Amino acid sequence: MKQGQLEKFAEILVERSAEIEEGDNVYLAAYSTEVLPLFDEVRRYIIEKGAYPHEHLIYDSQLGRAGMDYQWLKHASDEQLSHISEAKRKELEEMDAYINIGGRRNENELNNIDSEKISTRKRNTKALADMRREMKWALTRYPTHGMAQKASMSTESFRDFMFEAIDIDWEKLEEKNAEIKERFDQADKVRVVSEGTDLEFSLENRTGMTGEGKHNLPDGEVFYAPVKESVEGEIEFTYPGRKQGNEVKNVYLKLENGRVVDFSASKNEEFLREQIRTDEGSRYFGEFGIGTNWKIDQFTNEMGLDEKIGGTVHFALGSGFKGSMPEGEEPNDSAIHWDIVKDLRKPEGDGGKIYLDGEVVMKDGDWML
Repeated sequence: MKQGQLEKFAEILVERSAEIEEGDNVYLAAYSTEVLPLFDEVRRYIIEKGAYPHEHLIYDSQLGRAGMDYQWLKHASDEQLSHISEAKRKELEEMDAYINIGGRRNENELNNIDSEKISTRKRNTKALADMRREMKWALTRYPTHGMAQKASMSTESFRDFMFEAIDIDWEKLEEKNAEIKERFDQADKVRVVSEGTDLEFSLENRTGMTGEGKHNLPDGEVFYAPVKESVEGEIEFTYPGRKQGNEVKNVYLKLENGRVVDFSASKNEEFLREQIRTDEGSRYFGEFGIGTNWKIDQFTNEMGLDEKIGGTVHFALGSGFKGSMPEGEEPNDSAIHWDIVKDLRKPEGDGGKIYLDGEVVMKDGDWML
């Protein structure tokens, strides 16, 4: 990335996303030397804010699911994979903020790891993930050569594309998100109809949450925790689901009373099976999301970008969001949160419609609010 882009990227991440203040202890993590240009710029910005960076570069195996790497998962015993480090817990207790800059040299590093090992590690270190969510936090990805390859773009073009997705009119995005949220907040029944898809669920008493760069970069979404047992129907996702380097193609899910009762995939179906079987909560949707960043207009094979594509929706198996729930109710609980995208645009995607209480509010990616 060009120096001016790096400086702006770091500014948005530290100021807007993580809201770092003077005196903050900041857990700053990155797991590849390829992200060093942004890592160094963010570290400098944190120091200039009068805060204290606590750097974790390359390996961070005791952090849990955020720090999984090939050597650790390949050679650690079941006892080691189930272990929660008290030293790591104490370190996190001292932190005020957490920033993770993703972007590995090999995006498929965990492809050949036993999926049960990955599920075990995530399940048993969930408490550490919960601790990170209780502090100020921000997640982003630095556009590496590997990410550009996945997106079928040159590295320079992909870096410009990524920068344009974060250097946006945030105020305009907030206004559009508020309009969408207001309409969905008033609705009860949502129905998504598209190729291979007819899915209905309830948002009764749910409050929409909006993504406007406060935690994730890039950003741009409105999302909900659907009523857990209300989801009925089937969905064929447009794009592959990716997790820990595993690509699962042509994901199909059938749900009854909110629970996945049938599934298939043309590639890595066994990985899909293991994710669904992680725990009881992983069999339910924890999130329904709507992409609202129209600067992201093509599929990149990078979920941090793809779930934000304007004109798409995504559903996540696993954990939900407390902020969407009515007082006194808890969201779906799970060790996983796995987003997969359905593209309702046409001709870019499958086309389709979103109905709210029987009224069409989106057709082929265009809003009709």
